[in-house]
Order: sequence, then structure tokens, then C-alpha cells
Amino acid sequence: MKHLALALFCVFLSAFTTASGAVTVQITVFCNGGVSYDSAVSVTGSNPTAWDAIKASDAGYTYTDYGGGFIFVESIAGCGGSWGPAFYVNGEESSLGVSGYYISDGDQLQFIGPNNDGPTAGILYFAKVPSIVGKGESFKIKVMEISAYSYGGYDRPSSGAEVTVGNETYETGSNGYTEEITLDYDAYYCVAAEKGGYVATYYFSDIPYIQCGVGGPYICSVTVGGRRGIIKYDESSSISGEGFSSIRSVYVNSGLQYPRRSTKVYQKGSGNYSVEKIIKQRPSGIDLSESSELNYSPSEFDANGRTLSYRSKYEDSIYQQNYLKAAESSEVFRQLDFLNKVSLYNNTRAINFTSMADFQGTAELSSRTFEDDAFIAGTVKALPVEELFEEYTGSFQIFQRGLLPMNENDDVDCEEDCEIECMKHCIEDLDFSEEYCQSNCTDYCDDYCISDEEDYDLLPCCDGGWANMTKADKIGHSAEGIFNCTACRNAATPVLIGNKPNV
Repeated sequence: MKHLALALFCVFLSAFTTASGAVTVQITVFCNGGVSYDSAVSVTGSNPTAWDAIKASDAGYTYTDYGGGFIFVESIAGCGGSWGPAFYVNGEESSLGVSGYYISDGDQLQFIGPNNDGPTAGILYFAKVPSIVGKGESFKIKVMEISAYSYGGYDRPSSGAEVTVGNETYETGSNGYTEEITLDYDAYYCVAAEKGGYVATYYFSDIPYIQCGVGGPYICSVTVGGRRGIIKYDESSSISGEGFSSIRSVYVNSGLQYPRRSTKVYQKGSGNYSVEKIIKQRPSGIDLSESSELNYSPSEFDANGRTLSYRSKYEDSIYQQNYLKAAESSEVFRQLDFLNKVSLYNNTRAINFTSMADFQGTAELSSRTFEDDAFIAGTVKALPVEELFEEYTGSFQIFQRGLLPMNENDDVDCEEDCEIECMKHCIEDLDFSEEYCQSNCTDYCDDYCISDEEDYDLLPCCDGGWANMTKADKIGHSAEGIFNCTACRNAATPVLIGNKPNV
């Protein structure tokens, strides 16, 4: 926790020392529907304009000065045309030119082009998206495309737009509508539309969500800012304070008929609370990294003329289920006077965990594998094939790590294991598209798994948890100081997955 507190202090100090006398704005240029420039620019001086921000940026630009303070921007970041790029401020077309608009701190200055002999550049938007649907209920989504210039522009149905709902994509017809869509799992599905040459919907409006049934996990393959990938949910949080807290988080990866994996986290109690948590939920797995410091003390608050008293000792629980491997694990800490704990879980092809805890209270630690069919279907009570159960009451320091099923090391599916690691590296590290990675990883793993070079050394510490987090997520988090598993990982030879296609 100290690392994060220091980082936040430094950020605060930096903001305090640079804010005076400077205005910072974000300049984004959309060219043929893509982002050709995106950077924050700080401008000093009295009453700076958008033109001052452009001149202070490193974006190349051409312009004509008509005198009297009127500047016409012909192009910026290589995007322009005879009409010049359309000028937007905070998602709305500006009624003022760049030399007439006085910027405010935090403004988003957006330029959309090219505009050749008319308002040719356009933006996609949704004309019809249901907010709530029933499971199995069919519906359609309508996409429109509108000119970036309001003068002499167009507003028409978008044909051939790609609409993403959750993790699935659909194409619009000549009337702007998709085909019939049905959703079969209780969840919230995000919706986005893209089309070559047009600005995607998620840049100029909030990403809408469709609630299916009673709702549930958030399923989305489009992140804020439009980066596409296979991430369904991505969280990095740090919370600290004193009082009463109650937290419940449930993450479920859906399958065609039954859930594939689930991770559940519960915390509640009163006293001093300090927790860092990183969650990455993808179609192929769920990663959890959590660092907790909990110290019990009674808490009292005055509310509406009376005193509310909380005397709840802390509880901290993590439950993992992997239906594909018919395995589950749990760590349940109750009646806690204090708890200092780091837990690292990777729930992908199996349940891979590392946990270290120093506590005073009670603890129940369990690991089980089951009969496959009964566990997956849930129609009858599944009987454990393997089971470990530990119970502690008092003051203990516990370190454990493991892999479920317990015989997983003896039965590794080479192609499954290879494709998981290849896709993770290809999409998250190299930033290729999911379709491109799928094709190349399949070919690569087919060749790899029939060779004599395969070597799997599945060390639980290295194979899951913290080691699966990206470098950006690890920076500034106290868990890295306690658990850094690079020392136990063998040096790997980089693999060239393929040449990135030109787009």
C-alpha cells in the first residue's frame, strides 16, 4: 500500500505545481474514421485559444490567415481537404473557429476529416438500441451515419456497419438495421458500431449497454477510447479508509449452456480497510490479484439524530469455480481481528493460485475436483474425486499455492495451453486483432505441438496470478514487492507470430 500512496502523492504534487498558469486540452484528429493524432497539450498565457493549442502541439498543420484574427485550418495531422477538417469541442460541433474559441482546462478538441468539396467525413450513431431484453427475445439495432459538418450534410441509414454486442458482431443492411439478434445469458452487453471511413460510435457518445434478463456480468469487447480486444471486464482499484464496508464482486464467463468459470469475492466488517485489486476477465479466463490489509475496530456514526454502531469483525472470502475442469477452490477468513493477505488467482484452463496470509481469526481453505458431468450440469450433487480441507482458529501465517485439478500437470493439452499463451501475447502485448491472432496462433500451435521441442514447466507461482498481469497493472502496486515470480521463470525465446498486416 505504501508504494501506491507515494505514487498518488507524487501525482498530486505534480498537478499542484503545474496547474498554475497553464491550460491543458486533448487534441484528437480523426481521419477517414481512424485516429491519426491524439495528445494532451498545455498552453500558457492569457486567454489561450484552440489555435494556440494547435501551435503548441507537435501535430503538423497547414492554414490560411485571413487577417482580423480569422484562421482557417486547412489540415492537421495530415487530414484536411478543401473544406478543412470539421472542428468539434467536447463532442459537439463548434460554432466558433479555432481562433475564436477560448479553451478551458480539460477541453477535448476534435478534428474530423477529410472534407473534399463538401462535408464528406461522417460519424456513426445509434438510432435504435433496446435498453432491456428478455433471454431469447429477438431484437434489431439501427445505425445511422451523419456528416461531421451540419451545413449541407447528410443523415442517413448506415449500410455495412459492423455492430458489436458483447463479444459478437453483426452487419447492418441497406436500411441501417442488423439482422435479428438474441441474447441467452443474464448479463449487460455493451454495444458499438464501426465502419471504414466513419468515426465509431464510442468516440462521441457513451457506450450503451443492453440488460439481458435480470442482468449480471458486463460483457464488452470494446474499451473506452475504442481499443478492441477480448477483455470483458478490466478493473484496477485501490480503496482505503476507516468505518464499515461491505463488498461483493461476482465474475462469470459464460458458455453456450452453462457457465465456464466464476470468481467471487466477498469482504465486510468495520475498522481500518485498505485493499488493492486487479481483475481481468476475458472469454478465455479470469485473473485476480488482491492485496488486503484489514484491522478490526468498532465504528460509530451520527445519522438523523441517532448513533449507528458497527461491531462486525472482518470477513474476507474468495471462491473459484472452473466448470471446464470440474474444479473449485475457496479461502474463507472470518471473525478477523486483523488480516494481511496477498492472493493471486488465474482461472483459465485450470485454477492456479498462490496465497499468503497473516491473520488472527478463523480460516477455512479448500480445494476440490469433481465428477465432470454432474458438476457441469448441476442436475445432481457432484461428488468430490479429490478434496483438501484445512481449518484454522487463532493467529497464523499461511502460505499456499496449487493447481486444480491436482493432476493437471500430468494431463496438459498442448494445443489448448499453447493457444491460450499465444493469444494472450499476440493481443495484449503485440496489439494485433483477435481475428489475426486466432489464425496465426492456430497455425503456430499446430506445428509446435507436433514437434519435439515442447517443454512445459508449470510452476504455479509463475504460471498464474501476478505473472499474468500486464506491466502497466503491476506498476505502483504493493503486491509486486511481496510476489514477483520472475526469478522462477525460465528465460523464453521470443516467438515471431507473424507480420502485422497493413491497415
